[in-house]
Amino acid sequence: MLAPFAHCSWCFVWLLDLAGNCPSSWSLTGFDVSTAQFPHAAYLPSNVSLKRFDAFERVILELVEAFDVTHLRALCVVVKGGNPSVLIENVAKMLKPDGYIQWDDFDPDTFITYSPSLSISKTSSDEIIKTWANYAKQLNLHFEYGDPPPPVKKPNTAHLMSSTGGSQPSPSLLKEAGISTLQTQRFSYPSSKLRKAATDNWVMALEETMFVILNRGGEEGEKERFRNLLAETVEDTKAGVRMWIDFLSVIGRKTGL
Repeated sequence: MLAPFAHCSWCFVWLLDLAGNCPSSWSLTGFDVSTAQFPHAAYLPSNVSLKRFDAFERVILELVEAFDVTHLRALCVVVKGGNPSVLIENVAKMLKPDGYIQWDDFDPDTFITYSPSLSISKTSSDEIIKTWANYAKQLNLHFEYGDPPPPVKKPNTAHLMSSTGGSQPSPSLLKEAGISTLQTQRFSYPSSKLRKAATDNWVMALEETMFVILNRGGEEGEKERFRNLLAETVEDTKAGVRMWIDFLSVIGRKTGL
């Protein structure tokens, strides 16, 4: 059995794509904290099921050692306090002995903008990411943008980064949960030919997440300021400004009994 955890609807595309490329005897179960973005059951293959589950809560008995493989994706924006230990420990509990974990995620600290010409301003695009990062900190989500990294970098959300600021995911947190790291990889996302489409997606994601944050208690006038900043950012991207980010992938295996 395979269990993917996701934080956004497009992550379920991965699960449905896998379902079309694996034996029908495989049982695939997708989890999310909310059912709001689940596809209708009529669109799911017979071997795919979707369930609500908060991966930071206690693992219920029926999920303990129930899965051969777990796949995590796009959880970096929900791990608070820069510490994914609880999440990792819960996923380890759900794995059978000798089971595998694959975690693919963005590294928000590497979120950058690019202008193809000095004559094309990216000021608004830079500012909207800084604004997003600053408000995220109010929710105990710690991302850095625009400043040089500190000499010692804390383990940051779902990155599994080493505490010495290394460029590869660290196996330390996985090891504490009884998981041996088999492979790590960092690469720039997306490829150059997809950066326009990816930039459009990032702008929409920033819009959605910022208004969620502001609706929870933004200062007076901040919504209007953000709307104006968003409109300016869209104009930046029309002129050629692009956004991209590093992507991290780690594969591990739970130590057998």
